[in-house]
Amino acid sequence: MCIRDRITTSVISYGQNSVSNNIPSKLQAKIPFETEHGSIILKVRFNNSSRILRLLFDTGADGMAIDQSTADSIGLKISRKQNATVVGGNTEIQVSDGNTVHLEDFEIKNQSIAIFKEVHKDVDGIIGNSLTRNYITRVDYDKKELSLYNFGDYQYEKEGTSLPFTIPAGIFLIPASLSITTEPMHTGDFVFDTGASYSVICFRPFVKKYKLLVSGFKAEYNGSTSGMGMITPTFSGRAAAFSISNMPLIKNIPVTLMAGGGQSESWNPGFDGSIGVRLISRYNFTINMQKKEIHFSPNKTFSYPYDFTLGGYIFGFDPDGTLVVQDFTTAEDPKISLKPGTKIERINGLSAQVLLKDSKQLNKLTTLPAGTACIIESVQNKTTFKDTIINKNN
Repeated sequence: MCIRDRITTSVISYGQNSVSNNIPSKLQAKIPFETEHGSIILKVRFNNSSRILRLLFDTGADGMAIDQSTADSIGLKISRKQNATVVGGNTEIQVSDGNTVHLEDFEIKNQSIAIFKEVHKDVDGIIGNSLTRNYITRVDYDKKELSLYNFGDYQYEKEGTSLPFTIPAGIFLIPASLSITTEPMHTGDFVFDTGASYSVICFRPFVKKYKLLVSGFKAEYNGSTSGMGMITPTFSGRAAAFSISNMPLIKNIPVTLMAGGGQSESWNPGFDGSIGVRLISRYNFTINMQKKEIHFSPNKTFSYPYDFTLGGYIFGFDPDGTLVVQDFTTAEDPKISLKPGTKIERINGLSAQVLLKDSKQLNKLTTLPAGTACIIESVQNKTTFKDTIINKNN
């Protein structure tokens, strides 16, 4: 299992939309979005191109980026070259300046777009903090709607918590604490990263400092993260507790720990980990650059069970309550019909809705002894399949 590279493009300065705090902020646009496993997908056009691109809303990147083939297809003009940071190092990229970005009927002018050989395999590119640096940005998962307000006196909804952030490298860092077993809680600065498909990852310096891999951590599966030719092993399992700043503890949460070896021992990103969209998507949130805070408000998925592993697969509930195969933890078995995105109807006779609402039934399933056969019923192209997988967890 690979964790997607982080991209820092640093192509636009902040503060283009500064307004006095005393002037009420006004709604500038409401933009519908799609979700894929919690990730936010926006439909975007550039300049006069009629082609609609699917861009990932990615707060783990500080600008916009598309791949080379997409840039060529819409005729983006190259303005300059510059360095960009990814996991493990730097690379030279091309940049197109002075572009107009169309989101539905709303447009943002004079935008720079970074061009990489490859950005993301499932979308045409990413749209990072180009929005949040210029507008108070509210994401409502319940309505699948992204709203943009000009800076000013903005009133949050009554429920929820506002947490301060810092932006040392164009991305949002918020304090968070993690405990692998029960004690102690280790605090660090974590990236608020809607572009990452996990719940939480701890980077190598943080893992090494607190000896997290040898503090009672039980790995359920291993994988890797890669960037600039550097492949770093990772181990994924459960943490006893995790807390974003002073918000309530989240117990038994999936966590990935970055292991050591080779070049990864000297890699230091300047922050301790990342909070990904499998956790973030449980909240409606507002990013307020003017006040340097993010307001979190639990949405209808807040109480959904967290992702779980079974027989070499990661299963999880999407925002609409559908149980879906999220990913593989081992090499794909060609004899098994399950693929990422497959909708699951039943596991061992228990319906997806029972597993969604009955934590005791789900706990029985996830604590089955290693070697137990599990029958997975899925629906693919309106056809029902039954697959038998063997549980690998102890």
